[in-house]
Amino acid sequence: MQIFLFAFGKLKTPGLRETADYYKKLSSTWTPVQEVELKPLSVPDKAPTTRARIQEREGEILIERIQSATHSRHLIFLLDEAGKSQSSEHWAQQWRNWEATGIPSVVLCIGSSLGFSGQVRAKAQGCFSLGPQTLSHELARVVLLEQIYRSHSILKGHPYHNSGS
Repeated sequence: MQIFLFAFGKLKTPGLRETADYYKKLSSTWTPVQEVELKPLSVPDKAPTTRARIQEREGEILIERIQSATHSRHLIFLLDEAGKSQSSEHWAQQWRNWEATGIPSVVLCIGSSLGFSGQVRAKAQGCFSLGPQTLSHELARVVLLEQIYRSHSILKGHPYHNSGS
């Protein structure tokens, strides 16, 4: 199974690109992870109609890019503050369940600062949260890549994950 990580924006904070690449490389031993960076649209003002219009356009861009990059059969999950938070062990079980379905690819999406449009939410199979705190989009991407590696290390019995025992 291939993992696609679609994220709006580039990793600009010093050290985060290197950290993201580090976890992608570690994960590649067990599963390919392809990161796709999308350019967020500029938001000229804070008017709700402007923000809604831009959010819809970003949603169209995201869906087009997912369709062009992935297999016809894929699952889409959104990283969203209102999503379900879960433990590393639960992430591992989720990967096991997805692999058992035979789905060729799982798509994980990190939206722009405007979040996801209703159109994107309707296409997604679910939403996850990385916890109750608010993270920058850049930091959320690195945390997600680390969790992908951690959950696969749990599945493979690798000693990286220590559950406190």
